[in-house]
Amino acid sequence: MSDPVQAFRAAILAALGHAPDDIEPGRFHRFGTSDRRGDDAGWCKLFDDLRGGVFGCYRQGISETWSAADRARLTRQQRADLTRQVAQAAAERERIQRQQWAENAQRIAKLWSECLPLVPGDPVTLYLKRRGFGGLWPLPECLRYHRAQPYWDGAEKLGTFPAMVAPLVAPDGRTVALHRTYLTTDGRKAGVPSPKKLTGATGPLAGACIPLQKPARGVIGIAEGIETAMAAWCASTVPTMAAYCAGNLAAWTWPTGVQRLVIFADHDKAGREAADTLRARALAANLRCDVLTPTTAGVDWCDVWAQRGPLAIDGAAA
Repeated sequence: MSDPVQAFRAAILAALGHAPDDIEPGRFHRFGTSDRRGDDAGWCKLFDDLRGGVFGCYRQGISETWSAADRARLTRQQRADLTRQVAQAAAERERIQRQQWAENAQRIAKLWSECLPLVPGDPVTLYLKRRGFGGLWPLPECLRYHRAQPYWDGAEKLGTFPAMVAPLVAPDGRTVALHRTYLTTDGRKAGVPSPKKLTGATGPLAGACIPLQKPARGVIGIAEGIETAMAAWCASTVPTMAAYCAGNLAAWTWPTGVQRLVIFADHDKAGREAADTLRARALAANLRCDVLTPTTAGVDWCDVWAQRGPLAIDGAAA
């Protein structure tokens, strides 16, 4: 491929599965690396001389360097120039990311300050009742209610809606994002393209979770979504946290002092692979670890809780 711009774009596409349509040399670009609206986790910069560039994904923690020529054939001066440009781009990338994280932190603090504790009859408790948790009280303290959360679809505001809001908390205790479930006043999911959305992050999401419960006697459970984790807890009595998604489940950092981990995996390819990755990490750390998966494809732990009730887990409270 003779065109260096297209060659650079092809390298990005091969590594990340997504790439910007247009790449301007010398400019730092942001772009989506998933099909989610508003995603701009990808970044890239093609150097002015068209001989090299850098790209990666903030969400996945990927950072790669691209060269238009075989690096083994570069002269000493060319290698030095490439190293200098990569270092400059890395500094620019970090500066932009720190600025974005700081802006997101201000937005998150404001949003969280507007949230209210749950009370019976509010849209959040009505929603959770519809999901099968009507007899559960008190509900996890980290779940909050926002009266009127704006919903943006790209640059278009589709309205304001009640929302269930929960913090995504890093291992060091910092809130790195807020998870929002957009609702109707009578406790149904709002009729918007993606009723569940994450705010912009204030730092890396890897290792974080929604702390619905605390470990009990050295035991903690982990599942992907909020409702899935609550259903697993109700069905098993194992205190369970929510990882938000399969990728975060695989990278999740369990609390200090945990001796046994119970993974409530989704019955799909991504869920099983994430559970296997986390289990391998737990076993390597000498934790006792169990992976539980619904036996029927397409069935989640909310279905298990609704259809079967209590689930016996050997030594769950031990």
